[in-house]
Amino acid sequence: MRNFITGILLAASLSISCAAHAHLMVAEQGTLNFDESGAYLVVAIDPSSFPGADADNDGHLSVQEFKGAHRDIFNAIQQQVFMTQGETKQKIEGLILSPQTAHHGDQTGIEQIVVMGKFVGVDHKQGLRFHNGFYGKGNDKQLAMRAKYKRLGLSQRFTLTAKQQAAKVF
Repeated sequence: MRNFITGILLAASLSISCAAHAHLMVAEQGTLNFDESGAYLVVAIDPSSFPGADADNDGHLSVQEFKGAHRDIFNAIQQQVFMTQGETKQKIEGLILSPQTAHHGDQTGIEQIVVMGKFVGVDHKQGLRFHNGFYGKGNDKQLAMRAKYKRLGLSQRFTLTAKQQAAKVF
């Protein structure tokens, strides 16, 4: 009985430890989850997409640099991550930026910026397109997206690049 309890405690502590170090989102990936009111966005963007935020020009974005450039990063994301419905441009509402640091070693450097928010009132049946303008410093990254409308059983995967910055959703 004692070994059983010890095993349970060990398994629980390992799972909690692993969860505490997990990223909120996989790098260069994102999701759009639709419901009747719009689409919820979660996407991970490479911090090298914001070279102006790297104040010391060392090629890495630190937590301090992120804090100092937060407003500029926020505004850039509002301009370059959006949806279009016909001629109408839908910006992210309730935008939240979450810098994610490295798991190991120096945890002052940001590995990715997780972007969360909602596109309110978008209709998946009306020529909806998702746009992203961030592909790293050399424009060499890709963004793998997954769109889902669970209630309707719709699911779609698409990949965006610097050359193909938008895709039709559903």
